[in-house]
Amino acid sequence: MMNWTDFLKLIEDYTYNYSFWGFVRLGADLALTIGLLIFLYKVFNMKAHVFRLLIGATVILLIFFIGLFFQLELFLKLFRYILFWIFGLFIIVYGQDIKYTLDGLFSATKINTVYSSKQEKKEIIGILCSTVDFLSQRKIGALITIEREDSLNSYIEKAIEIKATITQELLTTIFTPGTACHDGAVIIRRNRIMCAGAYFPSTDRYNVPKFLGTRHRAAIGISERSDALTVVVSEETGNISVTLDGVINLQLTIDRLEEMLDRYLVSK
Repeated sequence: MMNWTDFLKLIEDYTYNYSFWGFVRLGADLALTIGLLIFLYKVFNMKAHVFRLLIGATVILLIFFIGLFFQLELFLKLFRYILFWIFGLFIIVYGQDIKYTLDGLFSATKINTVYSSKQEKKEIIGILCSTVDFLSQRKIGALITIEREDSLNSYIEKAIEIKATITQELLTTIFTPGTACHDGAVIIRRNRIMCAGAYFPSTDRYNVPKFLGTRHRAAIGISERSDALTVVVSEETGNISVTLDGVINLQLTIDRLEEMLDRYLVSK
């Protein structure tokens, strides 16, 4: 076991006889080591988006070369120790995310969802907001997904085909409890309801609040796999939420919903 004298001798050797630059090296070594541990903890605890992970991995690689250049021994020993295990852990924890990312890169298609005019977009937003307000006040659960650039054809093909002009009456009828489509999602492309009863893969992130139900988890799931915007109405509370890019915005007002739709839906 290392005694106090041996420890001081180790510090003396590492800091080049207690030189200023030696302590700078020691501080940088400790900072990089702690930073690496914190980064790995957050990655495996929060399940970040795959593209962000790639950016993070690139940053770690750059830090590794910095550590290698300055011979930060503590950091390099830790890095070499975890390097063998980290790839296996990534595959286990992020297997589904990697699969969906690769599917998106090689098979996803882009579609034109740009509204022909600002007036058309305004009318669609008005219908959506009126419908959501109606459903929210009556605590009728709903899941409304609006395509943007990424095609959702793979989900549309497995759902109940509608392909009808969007109206408040049709939307409220679809989500009325007891109907065949009540539990699934409606997918909207521009001014048309493409389908009802669509089912999305649920998110498997660890940091989703436990009070959120299957609709909310499905909405987050589709937002992680496409650029679609999804509106959720809670059946228990009537609260309105929106998911986009893997992020869920909770307890929105109708005015806030209108602002988000106006911002993220595009017109000529």
